Amino acid sequence: MGITIKELSKISGYSTATISRVISGTGSVKKETKEAIEKLLVEYNYRTNAMEIRKKTTNNKTIMILVGDLDNWYYMELVRVLNRQIWEKEYIPIVAYTDNQIELEEEYVRLALLKNYAGVVFMNVRGGDRLKEILKMNQCPVVFLNRGIKLASFDTVCNDNYHGGYQATTYLISKGHKRIGHLMGSLYSKTALERRHGYEDAMRDNGLIVTENSILLGDLNYKSSYKCGEDVVKAGLDFTALFCSSYQMMEGILDAFMDYGVRVPEDISMICFDETPTTKRKNITTVCTDPDKMGTTAIKLLTERIKDGEKEASTVYLETKMRIRGSVKDLNR
Repeated sequence: MGITIKELSKISGYSTATISRVISGTGSVKKETKEAIEKLLVEYNYRTNAMEIRKKTTNNKTIMILVGDLDNWYYMELVRVLNRQIWEKEYIPIVAYTDNQIELEEEYVRLALLKNYAGVVFMNVRGGDRLKEILKMNQCPVVFLNRGIKLASFDTVCNDNYHGGYQATTYLISKGHKRIGHLMGSLYSKTALERRHGYEDAMRDNGLIVTENSILLGDLNYKSSYKCGEDVVKAGLDFTALFCSSYQMMEGILDAFMDYGVRVPEDISMICFDETPTTKRKNITTVCTDPDKMGTTAIKLLTERIKDGEKEASTVYLETKMRIRGSVKDLNR
């Protein structure tokens, strides 16, 4: 249950009559008072506020894109696709940068609700229960990309991360590799865990052993993955091949190998999850989902949700495809 008018009056100092006039849209209320009360209604999840305020301005055509990471090429490519698709659907895109901060995600969502935006696109959401509650109470049309909120039912479009991990590892095995390592992201990332599980199942299905030393933790950044590369070289390069969970980590470990004179694929083979200009330039075999397909699917789901808020939420898993280049040595020859 959300807060009542009486409770909100006690908290804010505004009279119940003034709050009622803002909710109903009747009577005279100063602009600054109206805006302050509307913000409080969203902040405290007043239970009938959402649809009543949204109905006041039925012609708003703005869609907010919430992006947490501007360093990731794949995400920036997704922003370009989303921007184009939103314009093509005759809506207006606005991009908000959260720097992966949960508090900023919540603030931007409150802004979208107050401004009566048509919907919100989340890219790699970090928020949890509090954000889930705000969205549910206010019935805001949303779509999540790459990951959603745990134990919540919202429209979501994801890479088939498990299949991608399985696909990449199986390809390495088909080329005769048996000692295959995996450079994964954070243990708290569902995406990273799904890719790891795909790798592990492919190894076990082919009778190959996975040990604690098979998994390297790169924490989704260059510095930590460079350190992983140093550790692998100093330990004696126990792998003949490596599956990297993201291109940022691939760049770090690849630079470490180059600095220590380790050659790809002559000394170690490599596959990376994500397709970027860097992977093309460095001739790295990749497994990935087309960002154009992901963005197009997301905006289709969101515009359908805007038109029909009662339809059942759906999760779409997009198939990954491999792009074969020169970073994998064939040991069968």
